[in-house]
Amino acid sequence: MNRERRNRTENLQRSEAIASLINQIMFFMLCDRWFCPQEKLTGLYALLFYNVICYLLIYTQRLVYLQDMTPVVFISEHSNVRHLAMTATKVMLEFTRAVTFVVTGVFMLLVFGLEQGLEHFNPTWLYIFITGLYFTLTERTCQEKIPSLLTYLKCDFFESLESLWTPVLVRICSSIASGLMILLVFICSHENWILLTSASFINVYMCIKDMDHYWQALMKEKLSIDKYRYATAQELSDYDDVCAICLQPMVWARVTPCHHFFHGDCLRKCLKERPFCPMCKYTLE
Repeated sequence: MNRERRNRTENLQRSEAIASLINQIMFFMLCDRWFCPQEKLTGLYALLFYNVICYLLIYTQRLVYLQDMTPVVFISEHSNVRHLAMTATKVMLEFTRAVTFVVTGVFMLLVFGLEQGLEHFNPTWLYIFITGLYFTLTERTCQEKIPSLLTYLKCDFFESLESLWTPVLVRICSSIASGLMILLVFICSHENWILLTSASFINVYMCIKDMDHYWQALMKEKLSIDKYRYATAQELSDYDDVCAICLQPMVWARVTPCHHFFHGDCLRKCLKERPFCPMCKYTLE
């Protein structure tokens, strides 16, 4: 049962990675048609370099935060008996990763340092900024960092649901960006119907359809507190107190029928435990 679930998860991640790559290729091709119509390989070069840089950063981060540097694998967590086959496999795997990292890094330094093989890659800074930002938004590895960034911003509006808001916001932004590029390419040229149709379907329609799935998950989580309205700025000013649950100041707050103020996330967690007001034990249905 666990193996089936793991295989299903791996297949889903693989499908999402392929869909993300196709999405990026379509957007980069649209950017090629608008920014550099005479250099149609610029997008493929840019996408290749962004993926290589992302790989180098991920591997570097892994080395920095790696806690267990030993290549030895033991039979179990509480045993000192070495598993020779797994140890040999781990050594070879880590050696292969290290060699790949070094070769890739040297290749990047040679390419950018000597400018060899860049005859068809002359993007503008605006092109690099737009495509780099889009790649960051749509790359799964980068998306995993966005909830941490939203949490760092400490925006009470998200009510500690940053992990659910992230895929929704990412798909909204990528759909809008793709829609704008499709419109620009359509205005300047009427000869790219296949690209425009494909991008409209993959980058806009499918992205919005995928967003709806995450939106339903977000709404399901928010359902327990959406019945309680937000407190107005005047009410919060008059209340002038902290959340009774976490004892932290409130910028956004939910108001219960018994007129008590709580952070949305704090109230949501309490209602999962028991359907009563945390202050007066009033039944919240």
